[in-house]
Amino acid sequence: MAVADDHRDALDTPAQTISVASGGLATSSTVARAWRHGGRRRHHIVDPRTGENPVPLWRTVSVAAGSCVDANTASTAAIVLGRAATDWLVRRGMPARLVTEDGQVVHTAGWPLTEEGG
Repeated sequence: MAVADDHRDALDTPAQTISVASGGLATSSTVARAWRHGGRRRHHIVDPRTGENPVPLWRTVSVAAGSCVDANTASTAAIVLGRAATDWLVRRGMPARLVTEDGQVVHTAGWPLTEEGG
């Protein structure tokens, strides 16, 4: 499976390609579904605690889980959780690839290390 910031580019310019033997993989991103409103960059992910976009930290989070629903829930939650996301994913044993707004990559819980300096 191709992993990228924007699903429209995944096949042409994947950031990483991985294999999934079972379960599901999902990526949540603030890149593809974004716009400007009131002079601010906005996107489709909303923190339910505030009703606003989360404080920017992760632009993309990909998670492998037992199902696509679990992976999607975790990847979106990680964007909302911000700095707390890595510990939250590790405690749940969820392999993930998190990309900061400036392109730094963080891996958790067994995500394959085959890119960006491993």
